Amino acid sequence: MTAPPASPSPARAGLAASARLLWPFLAPHRAWLWAVALATPLGVAADALKPVLMQRAIDGPISAHDPAGAWWYAGAFAGAVVAHFLLSALGVYALQVAALRALAALRRGVFTHIMAQGQRFFDARTTGALMTRTTTDVEAISESLSQGLVRLVGDALLITSTLGVMLWMNAALTLVAFSVSPLLVWVVNLCRRKLRELYGALRDVQSDLNGRFAESIKGAAEVRRYGAEAQVEGRFDERSREFMRLYHRANWWDAGLYAIMDGLSSLSVGLALAYAAHRAGAPVGAGGAVSVGVLVAFIDALGRVYVPIREFSGRLASLQRAAAAAERLLELLGTRDEVPGGARRLEGAGAPTIRFEGVSFRYAPDAPLALRDVTFEVRPGEVVALVGATGSGKSTAARLLLRAYGGYDGEITLNDVPLRELDPREARRQLVAVHQDPQLFKATLAENIHLWDPALAAAPERVREAARRARASGFIESLAAGYESECASGGASLSVGQRQLITIARAFARPAPVVILDEATASVDALTERWIDEATAELFAERTVIVIAHRLSTIAKADRVVMLERGAVVAQGRHEELLRESAAYARLVGQGEG
Repeated sequence: MTAPPASPSPARAGLAASARLLWPFLAPHRAWLWAVALATPLGVAADALKPVLMQRAIDGPISAHDPAGAWWYAGAFAGAVVAHFLLSALGVYALQVAALRALAALRRGVFTHIMAQGQRFFDARTTGALMTRTTTDVEAISESLSQGLVRLVGDALLITSTLGVMLWMNAALTLVAFSVSPLLVWVVNLCRRKLRELYGALRDVQSDLNGRFAESIKGAAEVRRYGAEAQVEGRFDERSREFMRLYHRANWWDAGLYAIMDGLSSLSVGLALAYAAHRAGAPVGAGGAVSVGVLVAFIDALGRVYVPIREFSGRLASLQRAAAAAERLLELLGTRDEVPGGARRLEGAGAPTIRFEGVSFRYAPDAPLALRDVTFEVRPGEVVALVGATGSGKSTAARLLLRAYGGYDGEITLNDVPLRELDPREARRQLVAVHQDPQLFKATLAENIHLWDPALAAAPERVREAARRARASGFIESLAAGYESECASGGASLSVGQRQLITIARAFARPAPVVILDEATASVDALTERWIDEATAELFAERTVIVIAHRLSTIAKADRVVMLERGAVVAQGRHEELLRESAAYARLVGQGEG
């Protein structure tokens, strides 16, 4: 039996994940990356030159009391300092430019990817989790790119070059000082594994915390209404304590690594001094006594080596956070749940004929069928009412037509063109929806009507006319700033009825020939209900309307009624016909449900 290939180490896998994620966004900025690649090693070389100049100065002109020679070495040392500073500054600046541009593109790419997904994608994820992906995880990668990976490479070059200089100055002294390296490698490897494990768990808990926070904020009114504040706070506090516990453990390992590095640094200096004292009686030279210049330069070099090793814990923590974030972002970007669409367009003007032909659908593979072999037709200019008890499939049929979900059996066609083959822009041009639970944004009322459509934004008169026809102009114009009045997030500053009128205005503002209306007048006062009725009556008169009807008065005005029961069409026809011919429909109407 062939042995399976060895899996890469967690650190290598994390770096590979980060590279796969970032390279497409970094590639357009190769010039800046070349600047980093050139400036970093040159800066390290200038820094590594300083102990050599120090040793030569002490053992040469300073010991010989030669001021001119000492001044020459002092000037060369100052030049190395300046060169190191300038080259390091250039490398950091170039890296920041490339990193900021790449991360802006990454954040934009993640946002675009999320917004392109179908509703199933959002059903499976909380808002807080998606917020974590686009903010916290991208910031973790930003920190790694600007503070971790490249500086870690620079530190590795510095350690390597300084060790080379130390071996060149005195190999025996170097080997004695670094006799603690096996312990050093074991400690660093142990801490690396522990930190990676802890930061992965921290990301999961933080994502859950963000999700619970967003959920609690959105449902704050409902929580207060049922007096569940203590229970919600308890659930949040439980996860918050878990986050604190994990973070405490990560900090413990991080601080422990730093303390051990500090102790090993002091031990190396002590070993170097002990070796120099032991060889003090021998002649200066290879295998003999250590000169003062070599010892001073050597101790300075030890500090240069151990400073980046001490900082390695911070670099390592940054890389571990970035690796965990990169893997989660790769998983997110690798998840594709877009609703399929093609490139076909509809020919001719006017409203299309809409057909559901044997459509069956379930929300998840293990979920029951929400629609079962549904067949009905909506002809141009018709008002078709979808009726049925709660859970009968009315809203599901509307969602499929609006391309919120794909993956159904059967066919939905517009003028005999399958919806899944239709260009998504064409589908949006044909269909507009007025939802029962309208979504408003933190923007002006005018913006909430035109939703940043360039054509509508440039035609404020069309926005005002749409508001007038939706019966929303009265309350809008009574406000001090009128259409420029700021709307609170979610429309919290407006009543339920006012929010409904705004969404009806959206439909009037767009020339889409088909309107899908989820009728809702619950929690609306009598005057607002009359305004909504008048506005929807205008839509009925001039558009093709598919209405998810809840009231008998609306059902009676429809040209045809399609009744669904447990996801299947059980009756369709005119209201009066169905009352006579369908016992199920008569029973539904008699129960006051629509």
